[in-house]
Amino acid sequence: MPRGTDCGVEKMKENKKKTYRRTKENGTNTMEKSPSVYVAILCVWALCVVVLLTGCAKIVYQLFTEEFTTETVGIAVAVVTLLLLNAAMLSYMWLGSVKDFMFSLLFLFGKKRLLKRYDPIIRQTKEDTMSALKAKFGNQNGAAPRVLLLYCTCNDFNAEALTACMQQDYENFHTVILDDSTEDGYKQKIDEFAAVHQDAVTLVRRENRVGFKAGNLNNYLTNRTDYDYFVVLDSDERIPSDYISEALKYYAYDENVGVVQAAHKATKGGNLFQNLMGLSVKSNGKICQVMKNFYGSNALIGHGMMISRECFEATHGFPQVVAEDISFAVDVKNSGFRVLYAPNIVCEEEFPVNYLCLKKRQAKWVQGNVEFMKKYNRSITDSKMTWYEKMDVKLSHYNLPIIPMMSFFIIVCTIALGFLGYDVSRYSLMIVGLMLLFLISPLIPDFFVHGRSKNLLKLLGYAFLNFVVYASLVPMMIGTVSLALFGKKAKFIVTPKEEKRISVREALRGSLDSILFAAIVGILTYGTYFSLAPTVLMVVCCTLTPIAILVANLPVPKQKQSGKLAA
Repeated sequence: MPRGTDCGVEKMKENKKKTYRRTKENGTNTMEKSPSVYVAILCVWALCVVVLLTGCAKIVYQLFTEEFTTETVGIAVAVVTLLLLNAAMLSYMWLGSVKDFMFSLLFLFGKKRLLKRYDPIIRQTKEDTMSALKAKFGNQNGAAPRVLLLYCTCNDFNAEALTACMQQDYENFHTVILDDSTEDGYKQKIDEFAAVHQDAVTLVRRENRVGFKAGNLNNYLTNRTDYDYFVVLDSDERIPSDYISEALKYYAYDENVGVVQAAHKATKGGNLFQNLMGLSVKSNGKICQVMKNFYGSNALIGHGMMISRECFEATHGFPQVVAEDISFAVDVKNSGFRVLYAPNIVCEEEFPVNYLCLKKRQAKWVQGNVEFMKKYNRSITDSKMTWYEKMDVKLSHYNLPIIPMMSFFIIVCTIALGFLGYDVSRYSLMIVGLMLLFLISPLIPDFFVHGRSKNLLKLLGYAFLNFVVYASLVPMMIGTVSLALFGKKAKFIVTPKEEKRISVREALRGSLDSILFAAIVGILTYGTYFSLAPTVLMVVCCTLTPIAILVANLPVPKQKQSGKLAA
């Protein structure tokens, strides 16, 4: 059973009674959520579905009145069934696309108003923050809250990144390296780092590696009381020097806050793939996470987040699953605490160095999200989240495994319609237009955030590469979801961090599944329609996979790191 459902701690009962802590400035909590945006999303989506169903009704009418005779009524029924199946799957897929589109559009017009709601938190002085937190802990004359920086690593140690994280303008913190490495080379590097920083760093290794990253964290934190807050860092994480002092403001502002999730942007990579694809990290934080903070369910990304000891104890620790971050967010909510997103705290992380590394990370995410659906669906449904928070959680995390499977079934239905003699190119222009609009909807935040850049060529290159990369990953995701549904246990796959030149042979080997998928789909489509038009986008993207892989061989100048990260 998912954790966080047993609220036996007295403090949690108090937190449930206090929905929000009123601020002295305006008498209200500026972090209150509203269902208004999701109401608008559902209205727009309903209009789109009406257009789709109207088009389907017209097609069905034509089929039974103009094209099919009584002798071919069976074929007509089969065609209508497949068309309706396609319409149902498109309708679901459009819901997520409408959400992406509306989040971006409404943020564009309401950006200043939304970000202004953070002012009561951000404008707190350090003295006011410390005074509020000391009062909370009954420690008016003592030390500031004790904070731990927990650096999680498993065969991917980055001394430069950890050193940058340790340059905090806050005094009462300590760094702990939680090392699950199995390779002697990495262990030696970590030992050397810990020896150099022995006064500031504690090194912890466990005998077993049960529970992946979550088990590593739980192993150290369980039954500890020598801290008030802890920060989870990934191996490539770089937090700004004022991270701790800024994150604590959120806890001083609202007593119900259990987790503060910082914003992120990608460190400028050393190759063209990493440089272009990393653009999505910043735009996701700039738009999607801010909108979720006020109109949806706050997401956790597993790093760059500060958690209070009260919250950790109330949830009984991290759930030992692959997707421990999104699962923990549900437990936090069920335990009476809140997750707040902090756009003013901008951390850096490295985007996967090449397509092959991204493919491994995507496989982990898909496995983790399927496991999350299985274990947490009941917990989400029965939780005290609002209806729109529940919808946001499911759209955000269920779609990763669901959309590739639906895309596959739509392709199957399209080919089957061709075998039955029906040409799907007869779909109305309105439906085709909506399909194209929603196909590019995930890229809308990227164009809003990076659109003012004078480097239009770079943005267009990103859009093209993004289409190729994520469309070509569909065959892998279909296989991963299928295996998970048949009982294969999710594995925590560590994303490789080392950059290396990729040979043409390696590129072809790494894209074999995508090329094979493109060949099968292309042959079947052409065999039924004498054209590739119905599935051309998928076929082309999968065929171009080797190019997407080899893009990582093109170097770009690396960005110099600074102690204070720029927003």
